[in-house]
Amino acid sequence: MTEMFTPDDGAVPVPPLTTVFLSQRDLGLTVPINYVTQPGVSFSAACFPFHRYDDDDAGDCLSNLLADGFRRFEIDLYWDEERQIWSFCPVAIPTSIPNAAPSSTVTLSFQPSTASSFRSGSLAASSSTSDSASSTSTSSVSSSITKSAISSAAGLGARQATSTADAGTGISATSLGTTLPTASVLPDSDNNPLVEISPYICTPTINLLTFTSLILDYVKKTETDLGAHLIYVIMNLHAAASDMSPTAPAPSVTKLPTSGNLLSSLWSSNLSAYLYTPDNLRSDRANLNGSWYTVAPRYRPVDGYYRTTRTVNNIFTTEDGWPSEGYIELSRSKRLLLGHGTHDPQLAGYNFTGDQATIFPEGYIQASQSNLVVTSTDAVTSGCFRSNITDDLSRVNASWATLSNGDGTGFTTTSALTPLLNLTSNITDCGISPILNVTLLNATAREDYKPYQRYSYSTIWSWAPNEPKNTSSNTADDLFRCAISRPGLLGRWAVGDCSQKLFASCRALEQPYNWTLTTYQMSYSFASQACQYPYKFAAPRTALENAYLFQAMQASNRDFDGNGAWVDYNNLDVKGCWTMGGQNATCPYSGSTTSANDLKRKTVLVPTIAALIVLIVTVLTVLAKVAGNRKTNRRRNKRAHNGFVYEGVPS
Repeated sequence: MTEMFTPDDGAVPVPPLTTVFLSQRDLGLTVPINYVTQPGVSFSAACFPFHRYDDDDAGDCLSNLLADGFRRFEIDLYWDEERQIWSFCPVAIPTSIPNAAPSSTVTLSFQPSTASSFRSGSLAASSSTSDSASSTSTSSVSSSITKSAISSAAGLGARQATSTADAGTGISATSLGTTLPTASVLPDSDNNPLVEISPYICTPTINLLTFTSLILDYVKKTETDLGAHLIYVIMNLHAAASDMSPTAPAPSVTKLPTSGNLLSSLWSSNLSAYLYTPDNLRSDRANLNGSWYTVAPRYRPVDGYYRTTRTVNNIFTTEDGWPSEGYIELSRSKRLLLGHGTHDPQLAGYNFTGDQATIFPEGYIQASQSNLVVTSTDAVTSGCFRSNITDDLSRVNASWATLSNGDGTGFTTTSALTPLLNLTSNITDCGISPILNVTLLNATAREDYKPYQRYSYSTIWSWAPNEPKNTSSNTADDLFRCAISRPGLLGRWAVGDCSQKLFASCRALEQPYNWTLTTYQMSYSFASQACQYPYKFAAPRTALENAYLFQAMQASNRDFDGNGAWVDYNNLDVKGCWTMGGQNATCPYSGSTTSANDLKRKTVLVPTIAALIVLIVTVLTVLAKVAGNRKTNRRRNKRAHNGFVYEGVPS
């Protein structure tokens, strides 16, 4: 299969960030997914801000966003009813488009009397022997357009390409905009035409398949217990504008999608095995004994985040509970949740019922927060879920909380990003998933992934910057294997010497936001014994839990002496493999063929024959990759392979 997920090398995280992302996923593996914050992004704002909709550019952009750590995507789909496809292009593309080669001359004929005649195929490439009678009833514009001209035009703010008219006419295609829509076929380097219907430039193939195919490639390339993450996609549905009036409101839709073009059908055609659906949720909720309670504790949704009811047959059910990422992803091998967003009035007749088994309805997996009040210093003073109420989760309800930020603001300089990043961090600490809805530094994530990466990284709530430090250089560093929450770092964590004496962090049983600290200090090995019932030595599992711990540290009046408090997180078993469970916790990835950083055991015994087998497999893998690299597409040639290891997700 052609490689599609091909991010820029710099977009792929490296240590210690690989450990940070793995830590946050693993810490939250048992928390119901509706209470776990994830950074989100508007696909339109990050990839199509300049009205250019190109398959390859969009693939590069989406690849970088996924590598940057974005897990929630809002996409805008446009129903092109004549072509019967869901497109990313906001304007309907005529059904008859010449397949122009680079630098070719294409004559486009317009019959502007009715929109239907134009849409039905009157836009066509005219041959040199075209009927002269026909030419008297049409306005013909011939344009010779090169790739370099398009690239130059694409750099303009409006991203509008102006074609050169036939010699002697003195008329350009765009100059006809007062009487006719601009429509030009612009050749691409792969002989795929770019169609300009001013102000939009689109490839006819920029449709939902572009997105689903890349997501499938990403899922397969990250199908390991170390690399897997859940992805959420919210779809906003629009009617495509008329090609005769591309900037006017879209006309009414008379040809709604049929069963084969329902969104559920299109997603299921490629990704059905990876979708966690409303039907799955209903089945799981109806019988917890046969679903959540059948998996290992490491994957089971923890109590305290949802209510259960026991039937007369001793079957536990829940009406409001959600499974955890550990259950969905590592136990059931699902990777993707889909949701309907908003839809245009023209699509009110869309068959949403046909999607209900596969796609969650509007507002079900995304609850926009509109009551936040933010100060001039980017602090959230109202609408934050961090409060003094910690004993009743129903009064601290952060289920699927999201907030679109960046709206209406131009972030055109690096310094202008700082307030946005500070606010994004504060939003995350409030238990809200931030959704980026603006273009950063006047560039798409394909053109410059770095500002989008900074936005994603600003949602990190666990480790402090540059933590956890690599402490494998000498024997003395073997003591630095335990995590400390530091008040001076706003509750973020740092690696500490396990033998030093600190207070311990204690969380109330079944009350995830109720934290206290021990009254005395001890080394890490005694921390699990120091918390008094009903509290237990613990590590925060979400951004909001960590915020409550930091709040408890501030209110404790303890003298931290520049240090902090132990949290239940260490890599004592395997260096580089961080895990909860006290000093005797074992690394869950010890049998994995993929390493988390170095994942070095204290003692590693490898039989000679096993080492030989590994060597042979490695050589064969390298040879296979060399052979496979000969077959690449245009985007793949632009960057080196980023070294993913392929392995099935354990069940």
